[in-house]
Amino acid sequence: MSYTRHMVAPPPPRRIAYPPSTLLHGLEWLAPASKYPGSGTDMHWWTWGDDDALYVVDDDGANFGLPWNFGHLLRVTGIPPHHEVVEVSRFPGLKRHEPAKLRYVCGALAVDSRLYVCAYDYNFDDPGSPTHTISDEQRDVALASPLDWRFINMISANGGVAAIMASDDYGQSWQHVPERDTPYFFGPRFGAPAFVGFGPGYSGVPERFGAYVYAISNDENWENGNHVFLARVPRQRVLERHAWEFYIGGRDAGNPQWSADEGAMRPILSDPGHVGHPTMTYNAGLDRFLLTFGSDVTPHSYGMPREFARDNWHSQRELHIYEGPSPWGPWYLVHYDPHWEGIHLAYLPQLPSKWLSSNGLEGTLLFSGDYRFTPLPEGEQSFYGFMTRSFRLLPAT
Repeated sequence: MSYTRHMVAPPPPRRIAYPPSTLLHGLEWLAPASKYPGSGTDMHWWTWGDDDALYVVDDDGANFGLPWNFGHLLRVTGIPPHHEVVEVSRFPGLKRHEPAKLRYVCGALAVDSRLYVCAYDYNFDDPGSPTHTISDEQRDVALASPLDWRFINMISANGGVAAIMASDDYGQSWQHVPERDTPYFFGPRFGAPAFVGFGPGYSGVPERFGAYVYAISNDENWENGNHVFLARVPRQRVLERHAWEFYIGGRDAGNPQWSADEGAMRPILSDPGHVGHPTMTYNAGLDRFLLTFGSDVTPHSYGMPREFARDNWHSQRELHIYEGPSPWGPWYLVHYDPHWEGIHLAYLPQLPSKWLSSNGLEGTLLFSGDYRFTPLPEGEQSFYGFMTRSFRLLPAT
């Protein structure tokens, strides 16, 4: 269904609450954005395997002429632009059981030779709307009204993490695949985890952070949450829900505190309405953590009129990059771009540690783009695929 947008004026530049970094004062791009040939999916959550390959999970689409699915596992070797991407798995056995909770994959993790991937849900429930269904091919939710479908889809509220799946053969087969009645592993406030990236097989974690795996998530919805939350678990106990702890404060006193109560967690960073799914990478060359996320410049909320959402959401994206001394911060702004990738709708920025230079100042951004409801100008290539762009971080003088 096509329509004409009636957009209001773009919002004025925002003031970011966090102080500028005294270590880094910005980012410069070294090349245009590049789409890997034959890729046709989005999201692309990564981990660095002990075999020196990146393992990346993606959502919604088809790669290299292979069948469509709502989740895939990719194996990436080499460093852009000299990288190779192949599809390993489409997660057989992982199903969408009900249209109100639309299942996807996120949060890839490698600990030694074992891979983990989170199966998470977006909450597509829309009380009072006509019944919606999932097609036989398990594609997107179908709603009777295109406007209602677009509104709920653009919000994609966090539903919760159904399970953390595991593989001991580099993604060929999977254990702990959730069923219809599997209890949630995490709730919606920690509903889309990304594991903090270190070295291959989760090596290279500085001793001061202990033998833990760390993960972060935003709240609310996929690209306009309010907060970033942090959790940790002993590296050999990832599948044990009772072993997980959540950050509850103490950073300012230099004494971070943890609780097993998910409801007690407190954010490590807040930017209400502007926190898309976040990712974090340890930059060994700088001995700093880089926290990245994107967002729509216009926050998504159920309280917005649906016609306003149709005309103004998915029109302009922000890119945020922060640095800090620990996974819990404190955080300092490195780069903020309210017009990230211009006419393209970019999202889920990530900084694979394998792709960082030894001094930590150069690397390649991995991201997704152009999940959109309006066409690109004629002649523009869609960014819906495995997107990369090389950059240089600028040292403060």
